[in-house]
Amino acid sequence: MPTAREVKNRIRSIKNIGQITRALEAVSASRVRRAQSRVLASRAYSEKAWEILLNVQNAGSGGGALHPLLTAREEQKSVMVILITSERGLAGAFNTNVIRASLRFSERLGKPVKYVTVGRKGRDSLSRLRRNIVAEFPNPDEAGLAVYRPIIQMAIDDFLSGGVDEVFVAYTDFVNTLTQKPRVLRLLPLSPYETDDQVANEYIKDAPKVTGGSNQYEFEPSPESILDEIVPRFTQLTFYQAVLESKASEHSARMVSMRNASENAAGLVVDLTLVYNKARQAGITSEILDIVGGAEALATTLEKKADEIFARMQALSKSRAAAAAASPARPVIERKPVKSKGDGDDLTKLEGIGPKISSILKAAGVDTFEKLAAKTESDLHDLLVAGGLKPLPPTFKSFAQQAALAARGDWDGLKALQDTLTAGRDA
Repeated sequence: MPTAREVKNRIRSIKNIGQITRALEAVSASRVRRAQSRVLASRAYSEKAWEILLNVQNAGSGGGALHPLLTAREEQKSVMVILITSERGLAGAFNTNVIRASLRFSERLGKPVKYVTVGRKGRDSLSRLRRNIVAEFPNPDEAGLAVYRPIIQMAIDDFLSGGVDEVFVAYTDFVNTLTQKPRVLRLLPLSPYETDDQVANEYIKDAPKVTGGSNQYEFEPSPESILDEIVPRFTQLTFYQAVLESKASEHSARMVSMRNASENAAGLVVDLTLVYNKARQAGITSEILDIVGGAEALATTLEKKADEIFARMQALSKSRAAAAAASPARPVIERKPVKSKGDGDDLTKLEGIGPKISSILKAAGVDTFEKLAAKTESDLHDLLVAGGLKPLPPTFKSFAQQAALAARGDWDGLKALQDTLTAGRDA
């Protein structure tokens, strides 16, 4: 079981990854709206242009070829496949599906295939598989038709020169935000592709329905000049529509993939938090068991020491009792405490004398009742003033009389005198 620190570090890493996936989801959500609006705005125009092109082919006089880009060759010796992928990953199975579809379709053709990659992911995958890549192009976000014209022009030149007999485009068709399908569309010649191979037919893009009835076309100034102008433009339009479909599919797949990744990260954080709490509780339990075990061990040690001390004291008591029994008995002399002369009397027993006055008197050498009884009122006045007692209280007038009674041990007379005094003075 991992430690609590390891689980905590993993939770922190997953939370950081979740923040990245949420940010990528927000970016893809903003881009997918623009990509969807662009592809839906141009889809109807592209399909209508394709329908017009098929009507022009069907209306050709005498069954002759109206344009070289519309003419299918009887024998196909070489094929070109333009693979449209993304520049970045983190889009789920978007790139994997279209690469797999293009490879399976190429294998069913049974002819040498030249690959042209649009996007870094397709180039890297085909390079690892050692496929024949004749050209590679970037696939930037929100690029216009001018960026992709060199790709279309290269395919047209190669087709007209006889370098290839067919040109296919492998891309991802946008159905909705949750559904994207890899498709293969024949770009050159500009005509629907038909095959008896069920596997290859699975990836072929369905041709738009042609409006029924006979359509008569009049060309001005001539059919050749008109077709020389519109057929390359229709070729560019068909390829650019495939690019827009792929871009909308890419952003939708990335948004859904990042949303799923964020939800999975949140669920994983919940699961790991439970594991972290279990690991933390296990650690706390282990520490408590260690403390309890140490306390029990200490208690056992103290009990052993107490037993040893008790046994030692018992042995010592027995030895002392034996020694006392063996020695003769000694007389016990009771000692009474002797009062030290230097201690003086407790002057606070007199009414009006507190600790402060008592300390002043003893500092002046008046530490007994006899000495205090010998002092006159004038002497006591001078002693108290010299001791810092200001103003001088009138209580000192009865100190000598009380001290005389206390010195004789006449405590009853002292109590009777104190009862007649008010704050040390005569009532």
